[in-house]
Amino acid sequence: MIAEGILLKQIAILLISAIKFMVAAPVSFLFGYSYFHTLINTTTGGLLGVLFFFFLSRSLFRLYKKYAPGFYSGYRQMAGIPEPAIPDQDVKLPHKKIFSRKNRFIVKIRKSYGLPGLIILTPVLLSIPFGTFLVLKYYSSSRNLLAWLSLSVVVWSIVLTTFAGLF
Repeated sequence: MIAEGILLKQIAILLISAIKFMVAAPVSFLFGYSYFHTLINTTTGGLLGVLFFFFLSRSLFRLYKKYAPGFYSGYRQMAGIPEPAIPDQDVKLPHKKIFSRKNRFIVKIRKSYGLPGLIILTPVLLSIPFGTFLVLKYYSSSRNLLAWLSLSVVVWSIVLTTFAGLF
C-alpha cells in the first residue's frame, strides 16, 4: 500500500515535469521530497518529456508532409466532392489572419530572440510539449536541437528547484 502511494507520487511528478514543468518542483516539495530528490525528479521528467515530444513532433511533421496534400484530394474523390475551382490570378480572395495574444507572444519571441529565446522559454513559459513543437516547426534544420532543449530543461530544473526549496 505504501509503496503504491510512493510510486504514484513519483509518476505524478514525472508527468507534471514532462508537461507543465514550472509547477513540478513545488508539487514535489509538497509531496515531502528533499531538494536532491526533487531535482532528480524534475530533471528526469523534463528530459523524458523533451525526448517524447521531440520525436512525436518530428514524426507528425513527416506524416503531414507525406499525406496532407493527397489526403484532401483523395477524400474529395471518395466523397464525390468536385475539386475547387482555381480562381483567376487577378482576383484576390480576402484572407484575414487572426492573431491571438498567444500568437503575438510567440511571434515576438521568435522575431526578437530567435531560436535561443524559444529554447530558453520552452520549459517555463511555453510548456515542454508546445515549445518543442514550435522549435521543430520553425528551426528543424538547425543542429543539436535536442541537446539545447535538454540543457534548457536541466538549467531550469536547477533554478526552479532551488527557488521552490527556499520557500
